[in-house]
Amino acid sequence: MCGRFAFFQEIEPMLDDLGALDLADPHLHARYNIPPTAPIYVVTEGLERATGELRRGVRTARWGLLPRFAKDLSFSAKTFNARRESLVEKPSFRGSLERYRALVPMNGYFEWQAGTHGKVPHFIHGRDTPLLYAAGLVSWWKNPADPEATWLLSATIITKAAEGHLKHIHSRMPVFLDPNGRETWLSLDSFSSGAEAHAWVGGTEGKLASAALEAYPVGREVGSAANEGPHLLERQSPTPT
Repeated sequence: MCGRFAFFQEIEPMLDDLGALDLADPHLHARYNIPPTAPIYVVTEGLERATGELRRGVRTARWGLLPRFAKDLSFSAKTFNARRESLVEKPSFRGSLERYRALVPMNGYFEWQAGTHGKVPHFIHGRDTPLLYAAGLVSWWKNPADPEATWLLSATIITKAAEGHLKHIHSRMPVFLDPNGRETWLSLDSFSSGAEAHAWVGGTEGKLASAALEAYPVGREVGSAANEGPHLLERQSPTPT
């Protein structure tokens, strides 16, 4: 799973790299310990209703996908991750596979390794790139109990079985995409059905190899979502397992 991550850079380089518009909340700031249900950046591509033109944008979304049938916001506390093996089987996610795919940018994520001395948090990031892009899904949701409610964008991060040297830390990891994979996943023309999108995300084409990622232990302070700041990324001495 991926239950915490960090995003702490300016978004301008990301906008240039992806050719995207800045459609995000301007008040969103650098964060080093982002928990589920918090606002995050997502990259989406879609047709403008008014003009019919294709538009790619960086938006703000609630982390935890809210399908149309969700009755309230609490639903998103259990949908911040989506297992890629069962995407088409889960009603919460399969509706987004065909048309509402997204990227979730991050500088890295946290995972906890179980051991005899307790769980040790690790920060996992790109070896040669400061920014990673996880495959995600989004959904627009409106509170059915509030007639004045506006549409809310929500998102989930797709995960897979951990690979390579990351398997000893945790059994799951996000599906990270390389530059070609990012374009394939975002494009509305890539897949004719959700089943095709599911088959593609389950393969190796366009995916970032686990060898491109580095993991190191960090302090236990990251375990509380109330703690914030760059000190959470400081490398700690390995703890005996």
